Amino acid sequence: MVLATSIPTTSNNSDIHQKAPAIKSTTPTWKVSATRFTYQDSEFEYSVHSPGTRFGRELGTVFPALSIKQLKEILVVPVIQRCEYDMVGITQQVNHERDDKLEKFVAWGKLVVERLKGLGMWADIMDPASGFPIYSEAGPTPYPDVQGTQTLTRYDVQNVGCCHILLHPTWKSKIYPSTMFTTAPADILVKVINEIVL
Repeated sequence: MVLATSIPTTSNNSDIHQKAPAIKSTTPTWKVSATRFTYQDSEFEYSVHSPGTRFGRELGTVFPALSIKQLKEILVVPVIQRCEYDMVGITQQVNHERDDKLEKFVAWGKLVVERLKGLGMWADIMDPASGFPIYSEAGPTPYPDVQGTQTLTRYDVQNVGCCHILLHPTWKSKIYPSTMFTTAPADILVKVINEIVL
């Protein structure tokens, strides 16, 4: 998050307000709180976050083609779909729903990414199954949707064997997490999402 404050200064007995230099937060910060919408009969929830300096630097290994400037501007958008089944299980029904949610996320994400690119801004979505970007050159490091979303939202995580299961405050483990990234300002991203889902 970029913080700007006014610092009163005195010059010739008159008050002049100057902006302090922008300071990039070292920790992730919320830009847009959790917002829900429906797309293709699936309930989605997204929030928008500035990842902070350390998290942002780590994204350089996920998106090696991004410039330092782009990595400083990047916003992380956890996208969660509500599921009928508990995604912890491994059944035919769960696998079918998981595939369905992946297809819906990619279809929705493609529309958002293409619209933002049409406006001259960079955006990409992660393949939740692999952790690698769908549109950009993949780096050596996959993006962990569950751990990334937990870091940004502070939602609880449950360890089941070697898997980390994200627990939504309302939907618990009946969710399908995924992630979008963009250098678009948060207000433009929200407008684009609203154009697509309304």
